[in-house]
Amino acid sequence: MVKIVGIGGSLRAGSYSQLALKVAAERAQALGAEVEILDLRSLKLPFCDGENDYLDYPDVEKLQNAVKEADGLILATPEYHGSVSGALKNALDL
Repeated sequence: MVKIVGIGGSLRAGSYSQLALKVAAERAQALGAEVEILDLRSLKLPFCDGENDYLDYPDVEKLQNAVKEADGLILATPEYHGSVSGALKNALDL
């Protein structure tokens, strides 16, 4: 079975990006994929400085393992100044 991981890049309550991610995830499930949504609002992630192993943050390992095990990713994010959100950039850096 194909495994898809969805990551929402908006931290705002009522986010349209989160709603779009939910719709995309439901469609992928309807097509037979196993889908896991990682909500950055509920994960405790540190600021990535590129120098730590982040052993005190189990959610970093959860994020890394989910992405490693996925066959595909769905990234849903608002556009801020021509780019993705800082929260999503940080998560991807981790």
